[in-house]
This record gives sequence, C-alpha cells and structure tokens, in this order.
Amino acid sequence: MENQTTLRVQPVTAGLSRWQLGGWTMWLIGASFYAYEFIHRVVPSILTDELRSSLNINAHQLGLIGAMYFYAYAAFQLPAGIMVDRYGAKRILVIASLVLTLGSFLFTTTSSSFVAQFSRFMIGAGSAFAFVGCLKIGGQWLPTRSFPLVVGLTNFLGTLGALSGGKPLAALIQIYGWQHVMMLVSYAGLFITLVIWIFLQDKTKATVDSNETTSVSLFAGLKVVMRCRQSWLIAFYSALLVAPIVALPEMWGVEYLKISYELSATQASDITHTIFIGTAVGGALIGWAMSLIQDKFRFMILASIGALILLTLFLYWNHISSSNLYALLFCYGILTANMLLSFTLITKLHPHWAQGAAIGFINMVIMASGGLIQHGIGWLLHFLRMQHEDIALIEDYHIAFSILPVCLLIAIILVFFMKGEKHPKVKHDL
Repeated sequence: MENQTTLRVQPVTAGLSRWQLGGWTMWLIGASFYAYEFIHRVVPSILTDELRSSLNINAHQLGLIGAMYFYAYAAFQLPAGIMVDRYGAKRILVIASLVLTLGSFLFTTTSSSFVAQFSRFMIGAGSAFAFVGCLKIGGQWLPTRSFPLVVGLTNFLGTLGALSGGKPLAALIQIYGWQHVMMLVSYAGLFITLVIWIFLQDKTKATVDSNETTSVSLFAGLKVVMRCRQSWLIAFYSALLVAPIVALPEMWGVEYLKISYELSATQASDITHTIFIGTAVGGALIGWAMSLIQDKFRFMILASIGALILLTLFLYWNHISSSNLYALLFCYGILTANMLLSFTLITKLHPHWAQGAAIGFINMVIMASGGLIQHGIGWLLHFLRMQHEDIALIEDYHIAFSILPVCLLIAIILVFFMKGEKHPKVKHDL
C-alpha cells in the first residue's frame, strides 16, 4: 500500500515542480525587460557631458530630456494595468519593448534636442508597462504565496539593471564612445523583444479565476483611490522620498561628484549607484522587519529622519573620503527603501478590486514628481550658471539641490497625518 501511495503522489509533485519552474521562467522573461528598461532610466546620469556636446544644449534642456522619461512613464502608468488585464501581458510587453527599443535607436542617432526629448518620451512610455506586466505574469503563473517574493526579486533585478547602467556602461563609453555603446544597448532591446514574442505565454482566461471585479466598472477602482485623502498622503510621501534618488543617481549625482570631488565619470557613477544596492538590500530587510514591528508609521518617521541626515551630509559636507561616500550612500539607500511600505499601506487601505488602481496611482505620482524634480533642478542649474558665464560652481549645485532635503522634511511631516484603517466599503456601481 505504501508503494502504491508513493506512485500516486510522485507524478503530482513532479507536475507541480515543473509548473512552478515554468512559471518562474515566464516571470524571468518579463523581469529581463524590467531590468533592461532600468538601464535606460539611469543612462542620462553618465551622459551629461556627451549630450551637452553632441546636442549643443544647456543644463535646463538636459534636465528636460531626462524628465521626458518620467512624464511618459507617469502618463502611461494607469492605462498599463488596464491594458495588461484586458489584452494579456505578452501582447502588451512585446509592443512596449518595441516602442522602448525604437526610442533607444532614435535617441542614439539624433543630433536634435527635440528628437532626443521625443525619444526619451518613447523610452518612458515603453518602460511604463514593464513592472505591472512582470507582476501580472507572476500572479498568473505562480502560487499566491510566492507573490511577495516575485515583487522582491523584480525590484532586485531592476536594481541590477540600474547598476549595469552605471559604472560598467560608463567604463565602456570612455573606451568606445557613447553612441557606439548605446547602439549595442539598443540592439539588446531588439533581442529582448524577440524573446518576449517567441517564448512568453499568457495563461488562457479559462485558467484564471473569476471574482467580483467582473461586476465593477472599468474606472471604479481609480475613483475610489483618488477620492481617498489617505491615498494622496501615501503617494506624495513616496514621491518625496524617491525625489533624491531620481535627482542624484538617475541624473545629476555623477556630474555633482565630478565637480565637487574631481572624480572620473566611472568612479562618480560607481559611488552614486551605491544607493541602488542599498535600496535592494533595504527592501528585503524592511520587508522582514515589518513582521516584527507593529508601529509602521513610527518606523517610517525614524528611517526618513536618518535619510535626511545622511543626505544633508552628502550634499553639504564636501570632505568625505571615497570609502565613506560608498558607506554613506549605501546606508541612505537602505533607509529610503522604507518607501516600499507605501505599497503595503495603500493596498490595505482599499478593497481588493481597487488595489491595481492603487498601485498604478502611486507609481504615477512618483514618476510624475520625478520628472518635475529632474527638470526643475536642471532649470535652476542653468539659471545659476548664467550668472557667471556658464561656469559650473559647486555653490550652484548646493543651491539647486537644496530642494531635496526639503522634500524629505515634508515627507516626514506627512507621516503624522497618515492613518492605518481601511477605506470604508464602496458600492461597485461607481
């Protein structure tokens, strides 16, 4: 009898193992696209001098080129969830990856500032579908208990993409030139598009469980989220906490270190992108700690205060050794990773059928604010440089970056107005 029982169980176990292996493979295909788009997100930070020279632009125009990615990403964030649900992850990700890749080719070959802005808009629009598409694949192909791991690993691969777009890419650009290297990066996007098209599969609708969302109108969840005051507080807290990351490792940090510490672009990129490593580590640590810490709001306040202190030291004390800069920014990344708690708070705040809209909403606010930060700092730097014949002074960066500590200070204040209770039940006929 024992042998017969064993014979009956083994095929089932093997089938589950193959099913999960196939699910992780599908997720990895989508996650590779997410990592790839992160390379494009941080590329402007290592190309500031090259873009100024090849496009004949000032800091204001450079900031606008960087910001176009975020404006497009924010604009397409809400439609992304709706389109992936309606048409499937494969079809949408193929189109999104193709749009991003075409934008990359256009960005690499143009000599026009306007075309560069448009190409960055294309890159941002294609990138907007990567994260939600990756989570959609994980939700379809993997057990529910694996979903938190899917989110964590997706964020980790995004970090790897950001790091790849830092020091390694900067080193290659110094050797081969930025246009040659970016052309290879563009061809990599074409390869990823083909992989998604050939290998990625959507689960058939018959295998996906139906639920109460079928009785909810298309924009009901978005209405619920946007009518809730707490949603706005959580979203703005996240955006303010992310603002220094958008401004420093993703745009102006490399240039700032080159001027203030006389570092090479490669070393400056290596230092600023340490923030991403800290964020990846901090996300996992904070996720684990939250099972032990009851008062999430107090933790958010303390972590944000710590981040504010470290950011102020980095910006205004320009006598820090290279090794201490690495340690400082790594710790800063760990502390700012508490921003990920915002996704937990906002999903608990709303009913199940509005959680997708809640995540899209918070991402939209984060990315739109990121565009404004990059553009605004670029405008300030250009204005200040014009006061002394376009010569870059460290004082100009101190003034332009002063908005970043203010962002963290406001974020800390917002936490005092947050509440943890759930949103009251709302009828489906919104």
